[in-house]
Amino acid sequence: MKNWVCAGVAVLALSACGEGMTSRATDDRLAELLADGVDPTRLERIEARAARAQERNSSVGDLLADFGADAPPEGSADLTELLAFAQARNTTIGRAAQGINRADAERLNAIFGYLPQISASATLAQNQQEVIESDNAVFQLGVANYPSLDASIELAQPLFDLSRIYSIQLANTARTAAEVGYVATVQDVMYEVFDTYVAAVQARNRVSSLTQQRVLINAQVNAETARESAGESGRAAVSALRVEVSSIGLDLAQETLRYERLLADLSRLTGVAVTGVDSPRAPSGMFGTERRVSVEQAIASAAENNPRLLEALVGVAEGDIRRRQAIAADFSPVLTAFARYVYEDRDASRFGGGSVSADTVLGVRLVVPIFNAQGEGMENLTARIDFRDAYIQYLATQREIATEISSTHRRLTATAASLGEAQASLRGLNAIVASERALVTAGESQEYLVAALRAQALEGQERVAFYQLEYLRAWAQFEYLSGLNLADRL
Repeated sequence: MKNWVCAGVAVLALSACGEGMTSRATDDRLAELLADGVDPTRLERIEARAARAQERNSSVGDLLADFGADAPPEGSADLTELLAFAQARNTTIGRAAQGINRADAERLNAIFGYLPQISASATLAQNQQEVIESDNAVFQLGVANYPSLDASIELAQPLFDLSRIYSIQLANTARTAAEVGYVATVQDVMYEVFDTYVAAVQARNRVSSLTQQRVLINAQVNAETARESAGESGRAAVSALRVEVSSIGLDLAQETLRYERLLADLSRLTGVAVTGVDSPRAPSGMFGTERRVSVEQAIASAAENNPRLLEALVGVAEGDIRRRQAIAADFSPVLTAFARYVYEDRDASRFGGGSVSADTVLGVRLVVPIFNAQGEGMENLTARIDFRDAYIQYLATQREIATEISSTHRRLTATAASLGEAQASLRGLNAIVASERALVTAGESQEYLVAALRAQALEGQERVAFYQLEYLRAWAQFEYLSGLNLADRL
């Protein structure tokens, strides 16, 4: 009768649960989520639980201080300052640091796997036994209803377990992987901040140049309008200048939007509200890097210092240990020593009387896997494939870095050549502007012609600054690929 009652209660409970939940993402359910969002009551409970968890765990206070709300700097931000902010407040770097903590904890757990294992259990139960039929004279027919207490404590010590030994080696390798991954993450973020900062300076310079060009061309428009009224110029010249002003306005709007987007990216990367940037100083010895450092030298430096390549190499070692561990789990015997103490107190039994007993068992257990011991097939089959995959990933990373170093070296060379041409063109434009000014002073030219030439010179000046900063960006990528931390190069 009791069994039927329990079964009925279970059915009712399952039915009640089924009324309030569904296991399918139906179209109506998805549409309701998009229209109304998640149930606010459940969200309130989750928010309250998260707040209580934060209060109970005081250790998250330093995380809130480091990775919490933005702290706006005063005025424009310096590149060195932002790199320091990024290293302290970037959440990707923070998570990589937690990865080291996790690797340390997993290593400790792996060591625990080879230490003594102690467990205790106790069971207090009300037993109902009925002997219906038996040919054993010792048994008494009838029903016995009695309580019982069963308690045990067991100690086990692995004597030989090759799989656990490999687990310790694997944990040591994983800790190294976490450390290399942290260095790689820091260098990734430093390069991203560096490149974004320089790109923001390029956008800022472009905005400034376009603004000044528009002022000069507006002056030309006014001069041409006056000349048109005097019959000294045609409407076509004025219209052409106004079209040029409109075109500059479109470029200015686009470049201003790009500048603001880059500032937002810097804020995201550094954890501080960036409202402006300063012109960075060129690192000592930057120019001429493509002549002093060959592609082969940079690739050799990357092989020793690039953390992404080292991370892939650690992955190969980790894959090899996992392969060996899988072979050990599939074929290696496990020898374990154990000691067990069992206490049993029964008020009655089907033998007709109660008993109190205490058993002490000492022994050695040998387990030899023969075939499919875990019921999950042979682990070494997939582990071999994972090892080969890790090695291919290493080769792919090696090839990718070598290719990027080669292309960046060519980029340095091409940018240096473009910078030289831009500087030569700017010198020529400045000479023409100076010559035209002299003609204006002598009364042989007009000021609006000087304004037109100055607008071209401004664009040339902006191009020179652009290529200088573009060379800085290429240099930063070259250093980054070679495995050097850009924060230490400024």
